[in-house]
Formats: sequence, structure tokens, C-alpha cells
Amino acid sequence: YLTLDYQIQYVTEEALKKAVRKWHAKSGCAVVIVPQTGEILALANYPPFDPNYFWKANPNIWRNRAITDAFEPGSTFKPILLAAALNEKIWSRHDIIYGEKGRYKIKGAVFHDVKPFGWMSVEHAVIYSSNIGMVKIGEKVGKECFYQYIKKFGFGEKTGIHLPGEASGLIRPLKKWTEVDTDSACFGQGLAVTALQLTLAYAAIANKGTLMYPMLIKNIKDAKGKEIKIFKPRVKRSVISPQTASLIKNILHKVVEKGTGQMAAIPGYKIAGKTGTAQKI
Repeated sequence: YLTLDYQIQYVTEEALKKAVRKWHAKSGCAVVIVPQTGEILALANYPPFDPNYFWKANPNIWRNRAITDAFEPGSTFKPILLAAALNEKIWSRHDIIYGEKGRYKIKGAVFHDVKPFGWMSVEHAVIYSSNIGMVKIGEKVGKECFYQYIKKFGFGEKTGIHLPGEASGLIRPLKKWTEVDTDSACFGQGLAVTALQLTLAYAAIANKGTLMYPMLIKNIKDAKGKEIKIFKPRVKRSVISPQTASLIKNILHKVVEKGTGQMAAIPGYKIAGKTGTAQKI
């Protein structure tokens, strides 16, 4: 017996199909999870195929993209740096940063923002997704501290889900990080994650800073309906304090209310989230 909820799974698949077709994407995936337990309620991929006749589909679409495909997370990675900055009390949400009017040069590399920002607060850098603001936050946090939180949130390692073919993503060893690598990682470039890793990291923020193992199986019963094994939620580790998690949630609410994520707003619900765009070759 799985944790999947067939109604939520159906709605997720339909929403994913609609989005992929609307934006003419090659593929898409979506994960719905209970933050407090790690239970997966929906795990959808598009384009789909019928497992009963899998040989009729192109082998390219057989895989479960949410766990096998690693991608640059882009700005969806910014809350991870924010977590390090706030949890270690290196920055506060109201500290001020200068946005360099949208162009910031470091060691031969030039970082840009979609809009030219001047002075802004730390939370403003996340709400309106300033790459330069995040780079400046990251410079003060330092690569050692940032790397530690990346690993604490579970990136660069398999989540342990009971499904085949899971990728661990790509986080290069700290000793290989150059200054430009570190700055790029501040807005989610130069590293790769899976959709499930990213979902679990956000779930940890929603779960007062506690990272859970993903849970796909509820229990196993024999032919007579007798329960043979029960699977219970498992805590992986505490990543940030409940106070830090609450601060980040508040900032991510503002992303949806007035920042880059306004298309995710739902009347009557308080939504927290973060947009992200990655470059591809």
C-alpha cells in the first residue's frame, strides 16, 4: 500500500500535462509531499507511458524524471543560502545590500539581474530574486558554511526513496570551488539537483527545519490482508532552527504575494514558494 493519493495524483498529472503543453516543454515532473512526514502524495511525469505496454513508448520516457534527472535549480536554490545566512546569524532579513544597478563584475565574470536594483534588504533580494544580492550575501557567508548547509539539506546524496535509478545530483567537492563557482552557486548555477531533493529541502523549511526521509510505502500485507510490515515517518536530521524556518517561510510568502511568484497565488490560501530559471546549453 502506497502513500500516493490517487485523487491528488490525478489532479497533479492533469495540471502537469496542461503546463507542459502550454509552454511547449519537452517534459515535466511534479512532486506533492507532506512536509511533516515525508509521505509522497503524488509523483507525476510528462509525457506519460503505459507500463503495461512500455515497449510501445520511446525508452527516453521510461524513466522517473523526478528522481533520475539532475538539473541546475537556478533561483529555487536561493532559500538554501538564505537558510545558512539567517541560521548562523551572519545576516538578518533587514540588512541592506547594494545591487550594483544590475551588473557586478568579479574575477573576470559578470553577474546580471533581470532588473537593475540599487539598495535592497536581504529579504528583498529573495522576494524579487536578485542574483547580485544573493552573491553578496554568499560572500559574507563564505563557501565553507554555504557548502555545509547544501549538504545538510540533502543535496549531492540520494534521498533513499524506494525506487530504482535515483541520481544523487552533482555538488562538486569544496576544494574544487573557485570564487566564481561559489558566487554562481548562490543563485543555483554550477550544481545539479533532482526534483525530489529540492522538494524535500523545501519540505524541511515547512517542517520547522527538520528534513525527513521520503516515504512511498505505507505498509505491506499478505494475501489474507494481514499486515506484515508498517513503514513509519523517519527523521533524517535537523537542518535549521524552527525560528529560522519561520523567518524563511515568511519571506517565501512574500515571494508569492508581491514578488516573482505571484502566478502561484491562490485566493484564500497562504502560499510560500520561489521561482527559478536555469540556463541550458
